[in-house]
Amino acid sequence: MHVAIYARHSTDKQETSTQDQIRRCREYCSAKGYHVADVFFDEGISGSHLANRPGIGALLVAALDGKFEGVIAEDLSRISRDQADTANFFKKMVFLGVPVETVSDGLINELHIGLKSTMNALYLKDLSDKTHRGVVAAVLRGGVPGGQLYGYDLVHALDEFGEPIRGKRKVNEEQAAIIREIFEYYAEGRKLKHICDDLNRQGIDSPKGGKWAPSSLVGSFVRQTGMLRQTLYNGFVTFNKLQYRKHPENGKRLSIVRPEKEWITVPIPELAILEEETFLKVQKALDERSSMHMQRKLIPAVMTDEERRDKSIRRSKEWRRNQAVGNKRANAVFGGKLYCGEHDQKITATYAKHYSCPVKGCANRNLHYDEVIKLVLDAIANLDEAKIIEHFEGDELRKIRAHHTQEIARLTTQLENLRAGMNKVIDALGPDARSNEIRVFFDDKAEQIQRTKLDLAQHKRAIADNASPKKLDAIVKHHQNLVARLAVWSRDPGAVNLLRQVILKLTVFTNKAGNKSDCLRTCTADFDFPAIASSPTKT
Repeated sequence: MHVAIYARHSTDKQETSTQDQIRRCREYCSAKGYHVADVFFDEGISGSHLANRPGIGALLVAALDGKFEGVIAEDLSRISRDQADTANFFKKMVFLGVPVETVSDGLINELHIGLKSTMNALYLKDLSDKTHRGVVAAVLRGGVPGGQLYGYDLVHALDEFGEPIRGKRKVNEEQAAIIREIFEYYAEGRKLKHICDDLNRQGIDSPKGGKWAPSSLVGSFVRQTGMLRQTLYNGFVTFNKLQYRKHPENGKRLSIVRPEKEWITVPIPELAILEEETFLKVQKALDERSSMHMQRKLIPAVMTDEERRDKSIRRSKEWRRNQAVGNKRANAVFGGKLYCGEHDQKITATYAKHYSCPVKGCANRNLHYDEVIKLVLDAIANLDEAKIIEHFEGDELRKIRAHHTQEIARLTTQLENLRAGMNKVIDALGPDARSNEIRVFFDDKAEQIQRTKLDLAQHKRAIADNASPKKLDAIVKHHQNLVARLAVWSRDPGAVNLLRQVILKLTVFTNKAGNKSDCLRTCTADFDFPAIASSPTKT
C-alpha cells in the first residue's frame, strides 16, 4: 500500500523533532510493508488549528488526487490538537477511502477521534493555563513579561540552579532620556504630531526602528496601550490586561481585553524612568484629550445645518490664517540654519538634544541644545533700529534703488511714446482702418504696452522691497517680544515660525584657547532685512 507520512512540531527549538517523527514513521511503514509515496510536514507551527499550515494543506490536495492510499503519523496530536479539526480531517479521509494510522495507536477509528482528540484538547488547555500561571508568578517575583521594551535592555542571567532568569531588565539611559523628553513635551501640551516630527528630524529611531508616529505614543484608549501609558516607566509593571484567543474559523490569534479587576500590578521601583508627578500629569492629559476627541466625534451628529455652516466658515478662516503664518512644523528656531564658523559646515542633530559639526576634531561637536539655544537667543536679540537702518541706507541698496528709479523713468517715457504713436495712427487712418495688416500692427503695439507696464510694476516693487521701513520702533519691539517668548519656552511654535522667516544664517564661533570642554563660544546672526521690514508687527 502506498502511504503518505505527516509530521509536525510546534516550536522552533525542537530542531530534530520533525525528522525524528519521520524516521519513526518510516520504521513503522517498513514493518507493515507499506511503500512511502510522499512525506508532508509543518515545522514550528501550533497544532491548535489546521488553517495556515502548508504541510497539512498539501497532504489534503494530494489525497484528493489519489496519490496515496493511507496516512501515517506518529500520534493523532501531530495532525491536530483541536477536536473539531481532528474530526473534520478524519471525515475527509473516510470520504476519500484513505485510512489514517498512527505509530502509537494503529488504525484510527471513531473511538480514537472522540477520546484522543478530547485528551489532546485538554492537554492544550492545560498547557495554556500552566504557561499563564508561570508568567504571572514571574511577574510577582519582579520580572517583566514580553519582549523588548523601549527604554530597557534585556539582561541575560542565571539563577542558583543554572536556569535563565526570565524578564530581567535594566534601564537604557540613552532611550530613557528620550522617554523623559517625550513625556515632558506632552505634559506641556504639545501635539503628538509635533513631538514625532521633532524626533524624526533628529534622526532618532522609533521603538520598531522606523519613523515615529502618534499611534506609537498614544496607543489605544480602550486597551490602555502606547508609550505614554506604559506604567513600567513609573516603576510599576501592569500585566494580564489582554487574553489571547484563536478565531474558530481562520485560526488567527486575537487579543481580548480582560476586566480591569483582573489586571496585575507589581511595583518595580528600580526600573522607574519618570517622576511620579510627570507620569500622573500625562495620564490626566491623556484622559482629557481622549474625552475631547470623543466629543469632537459626537458633536457633529447633533448639530443643526446652520451650526455646521458656521463651523465650516470658521475652519476656512482659521486655515487661511494658518497659511499666512507659514510652515508650523519647525520647532527649533535654529533648525537647518546653524553653521560652524571654522569649517562653514551645517551643524546638525546627532542624537537627542545634541548637535555637531560634521568635521571630526572640530570644537563645535556634541553641543547640547540648552547651550545652542542660549547662544542663538543672544545673537538674535541684538537686532535694533540702527542695524536695520544701516542695511537699508547702505551704499549697495542706494545703488540698487537708483538703478530702479532710472529704469522707471525710462519705461515711463517709453510707455508714453507708445501710446502717443498709436493715437497718431488712429487719427490718421480714421474709423475705416479695418485691414488685417492694421489689426496686426495694433495688436503688436498693445503687447508692447502691456510688457512695458509689467516691467514698470516690477521695478516699483523692487524699490518698495528695498526701501527703509516705517515704524522701526514697532518692528524692533515685535522682534524682541518674540525673542522673549523663546526665552520662556524655546519651542514656542508661534515665535519659532515667525523668527525663522527673518533669520538667514546662524554661525557658531569657538576660541582656540584651552581644552575643548572649556571653549568659549559666540554666535552671529544674518537677518533677512526685507522680510523683517514686511513682517507683521502683531501676532
